[in-house]
Amino acid sequence: MKELVVWLIHFPTGTVAILAAIAAFYYPKGSSKHKMAGQVFTIAMLVMLISGGIAGALKGSLENVFLAALVSYTVFTAWLTVRHRQPVIGILEYLALAYIVILGLAALSINPEWDKVGEPVVYTFDAIMALMFAVGDIRNILLKGMNQTHRLARHIWRISFSLVWAALSFGDKIIKMLDSTIDQMPYVVAIPASLVLCIMFYWLFRVYKGKAMLLPLPLFTAHSEKGLSER
Repeated sequence: MKELVVWLIHFPTGTVAILAAIAAFYYPKGSSKHKMAGQVFTIAMLVMLISGGIAGALKGSLENVFLAALVSYTVFTAWLTVRHRQPVIGILEYLALAYIVILGLAALSINPEWDKVGEPVVYTFDAIMALMFAVGDIRNILLKGMNQTHRLARHIWRISFSLVWAALSFGDKIIKMLDSTIDQMPYVVAIPASLVLCIMFYWLFRVYKGKAMLLPLPLFTAHSEKGLSER
C-alpha cells in the first residue's frame, strides 16, 4: 500500500510541483502565467506532502509524518502571505500560528527512546523551525501585516524551504529507481537542493536591494496585472 501511495501519488505530484516552481521562477512576478504556476505548485505540493505523510505513517516513520506536516505549513503560509493585495490579518493567520505552535510542542514531546523514533535529531530540527516560524507569525500579527518588501521575502523563503524538500524527495526517488543509494549518488539530491538555495538567495538579494518588483504576488486572486511585470 505504501509503495502505491509513493509511486502513484507522491512522486508524480512532487515532479509536477518542481516543474511548476521552475515556471514560477521564470515568468514575471504577478503575471497570469506566474499565478497559474503558483497555483499548480501549491496544490501539487500539498497533495505530495499529504501523500508523503500517509506513506510515512504506513511504514511507521514518524519522522516523515512530522516533516510532511512542517513543510505543508510553509507551503500554506507562503500562499497566505500573498493572498491579498494589501496586508490582512484574519482567522487563517491565527490558525496557521496555532498549527505551527502545536506542531513544535508535539516535536518537543517526542521521547527519543520510543520504538518508532529512528532519528531524534529530526524532531529537534522540527521544533527549532517551528519556533522560528511561530516568531515570524507572531510578529506579522502584532504588526497587522508586513510591508511589501518583507511580504515578498517571506513568500520567497517559505516557498524555497518547501521546494528544497520537494527536490530532496524527487532526488531520493530517482536514486531508488536507479537501484542505488544516496551514499553512491549524493549529487542527485545535493545539486537540485543547492540550486534552489542559490535561487532563493538571489531573489532575496534583489528584493532587499530594491531591484525586484515589490508588489504582492496574488496567487489565487484575479487582480489586475497592469504594472506588475518585472522590469
